[in-house]
Amino acid sequence: MNHSTKISVIVPCYNQAIFLDSCIESLMNQTYTNWECIIVNDGSTDNTEDIALNWQKKDNRIKYVKKANGGLSSARNTGIQNITGDFIQFLDCDDFLYKEKFEKSVRELDQQTNTVIITDFQRFDNVTQTIIPPHCVLKSEYFNQRDILLKWDNTFSIPIHCALFSKDLVEKYKFDEELKAKEDWIFWLQVYENNPQTHFIKEYLLAYRMSSSGMTYNQTFMYESKIKALEKLEQVVSDKELLREFFRHELLATMHENIQLTERIKLLGYKRTMKYKINKVLKIIGVKKE
Repeated sequence: MNHSTKISVIVPCYNQAIFLDSCIESLMNQTYTNWECIIVNDGSTDNTEDIALNWQKKDNRIKYVKKANGGLSSARNTGIQNITGDFIQFLDCDDFLYKEKFEKSVRELDQQTNTVIITDFQRFDNVTQTIIPPHCVLKSEYFNQRDILLKWDNTFSIPIHCALFSKDLVEKYKFDEELKAKEDWIFWLQVYENNPQTHFIKEYLLAYRMSSSGMTYNQTFMYESKIKALEKLEQVVSDKELLREFFRHELLATMHENIQLTERIKLLGYKRTMKYKINKVLKIIGVKKE
């Protein structure tokens, strides 16, 4: 195999030292060896630095960068500033790759710019320590800006770790540091504004770690983050008719949610009224409520 294509792996870390060894070992086990890894310590207070420096001593392909805490997007952008490769792999330190991820991805390449190679994924249940099926089915026909805008989170979403992105796309768009969630969605939308050549490998070549903790499960936070992301869309999507279609869908979905919420509130009020009436009757007939 031609090993001329170099892959830069960006691993942002914030207080997840417990997973870092497993993540880096998945790189060390790759059958394709022309890669570099930039570990970005985003102001961790655990022993992330010790582990990262230990790996840096073991293998000169591994670089360590330390910065003040600025969030995931900031850490990834710092990694982008330090790359020397042709393609970029984003890999959060709690996730890991299967050993043929790079080799099978590079085989698909026929150009070095405006290119995305996407592989399928599985999930890793951190509680049971077992591999479980993905949360959605990825299909080649989804990899366009229209579907990424209209179907994201409803029909599918693509974990960022599934992809190798050509360097020109990553350096052009980077990640929006004002967003603390939904930054991946915005990044995908930006990349597909460019109609990149996309190769899809329908094989499970990485694992996305599932955890019951973390900001992803705070519904209020996610709702606020979505609003911030929606405010960015006009800067990202140039097709105004597509934007109008998206916001029509969002409006209808919000109206439907409001109707459901109103019905639940009515039902709750009905239940409280009935409970009051029942307790009043029990009091009249001298039956004490336990």
